[in-house]
Amino acid sequence: MDTIELKRATISDKEVLVDIDFRLDEIEHVEQRRAEKIVQAIVNGQCFIIEADEKEVGFMLFDYRFFDQGWIELIIIDEEHRGKGIATKAMELICKESKTNKVFTSTNKSNTKMQKALAKAGFSFAGEIIGLDDGDPELFYFRARKDDC
Repeated sequence: MDTIELKRATISDKEVLVDIDFRLDEIEHVEQRRAEKIVQAIVNGQCFIIEADEKEVGFMLFDYRFFDQGWIELIIIDEEHRGKGIATKAMELICKESKTNKVFTSTNKSNTKMQKALAKAGFSFAGEIIGLDDGDPELFYFRARKDDC
C-alpha cells in the first residue's frame, strides 16, 4: 500500500462501512448494534473511512468523549488488508488531526495484533481495567502529540 488516507464518512458511505464490519464478525456486529453506532458516528462527523491506494479498506470512530481527549473508539480494517501497516498509519494520521495533545484508545489483552500496531504507531501503555469483558482485561494506551506526529 502506497497511500493511506482518512476521509470523513458521509451517510452515502454507510453501506460499505457496515458491510466491512459485518463481514469481520457477524455476531459482534449484531450484538453490539454496530450498524447503529456507525450511522450515529457518521451523523456526528466522528467516522473516518480508511483508504489504501484510494480503496476503502476500513474505518475509524474518533471523538473527544474520553475526558475531553482524543479517543479512538474503534478501528476496523478489512481482513484481506490486515498486517500491512494500514491501522498504524491511520492512527498516526488521526493523531495529527486531533485537537488535543493526547489521543487515547484501548484494546483487549487478548488482541496482541492491535497491541503491536499501537506500539508501532507510538502509543504508550496507560493502564488496565478488569471486568469489562470477563477474563479479558481492557488495556488503555495513549499517544502524546508531537510536532513530528
